[in-house]
Amino acid sequence: MSRLEIEWPDAGAERVRAARGRLLQARDRLREQSFEDRLSVITQILGDWTAPDSPWRRELSASLAAETDFSAGTVSEGLDSALRAWDPQRFAQCARHELISPGRTLASYEWTTVVAGGTIPMPTLLSVLISLTTGSPVLLKETSKDPVTASLLARSISARDESLGRCFEHLSVTSTDTEALREVLSAPCIVATGSDETIRSISSSLSPTQHFVAYGHRFSIALIGPQIANHSTLLNQAAQGLALDVARWDQSGCLSPALAYIVDCPESIAREFVTATADALETLSTNMPRGDVDANSRAAIGTERAEARMRAASGSAMLIEGSNHTIILEGDALPRPAPLHRFLRVMPIDSLSALNQALTPFSGHLSNIAMSGFERQPRDHQGSSDMIRLMNRLSDLGVSRVTVPGCMQTPPIDWPHDGLPLFTPVARFVQSAFVVD
Repeated sequence: MSRLEIEWPDAGAERVRAARGRLLQARDRLREQSFEDRLSVITQILGDWTAPDSPWRRELSASLAAETDFSAGTVSEGLDSALRAWDPQRFAQCARHELISPGRTLASYEWTTVVAGGTIPMPTLLSVLISLTTGSPVLLKETSKDPVTASLLARSISARDESLGRCFEHLSVTSTDTEALREVLSAPCIVATGSDETIRSISSSLSPTQHFVAYGHRFSIALIGPQIANHSTLLNQAAQGLALDVARWDQSGCLSPALAYIVDCPESIAREFVTATADALETLSTNMPRGDVDANSRAAIGTERAEARMRAASGSAMLIEGSNHTIILEGDALPRPAPLHRFLRVMPIDSLSALNQALTPFSGHLSNIAMSGFERQPRDHQGSSDMIRLMNRLSDLGVSRVTVPGCMQTPPIDWPHDGLPLFTPVARFVQSAFVVD
């Protein structure tokens, strides 16, 4: 290591302290802005990212393809589809609804730390803009899996409003730099996305006076109902949509389907559905090829394929092995590993009551559900139906969004992530008993 590369042991912590100092200097200007002025600028920034010809999105797409394991086609389609679903005006309406109320004043945190997690950039973009909207400066701890989103977001904010740009700092801190991590986690408000282990570790290091908003481990599934047996168009639409959900971001996000259940369908229909899904994945791989797969994941996929071959040879499973994907129709609904990277198990379930039992172990960890092939109309005058009972069950399990295949990775901007509102979890309020002239 050359002399120019040598750093003092506390260099990381000093960088964090310097960034915090700049944020605290900038916060007065942020608080001087009216809520509507601040919201107007942030809405324009969102518009810059969601515009069809957005140069920011084009640059992020190229950078992510170069710096991550995703293919260029997968990144481009994933960003375009997700940000098309973000309506800046809907963001603004949600902010006004949650943050503005007679007799209550929005009082922002002195500064907020956002701990980014995962490989998909949308949560990072949104978490920063939400906290800025409340009037709190933001320090973002970048994730090593996405080294490019934060710097582009910072440039896009400054391009619209330099003073607002000074209210956002981002940096990379290694997990072994305990002093720097301690400084990062000294903010009055902490917002973190990560594994349950990461969330527990952060929580244990915080004081009771710090506000902690945690988004822990979640995954999503698809439910395919018996009506696909009578409607070939519905079957093909569900298969094509599910294939797109699996291909987007290589099945790496909490909104990606980790597995699918096919409920009360003949085996012949289940086989037809699995074949159609595999065909759709093969078609998608032309423009959205799977990205690089790490050694551990490759080994896991190889192991699960080998075991599925043995079950298929005995007639208890159906295995389709593609160059970019693996689809298995299991003969039962026993829990098995989900290696992801476009690896999907389709599990047969005889009834909704059996489905309820199969889903019970996932309680508290389910995020989104894609559904197709279930009845929508009540069976009797009391309004009860299989759909209503199933929806109630999903709510009990902690599901925060139900959609259709093909839309799992494209929620609206104001969807209740983990069942929470968009802005109020990171906001502070003061109730006023009088009006100041």
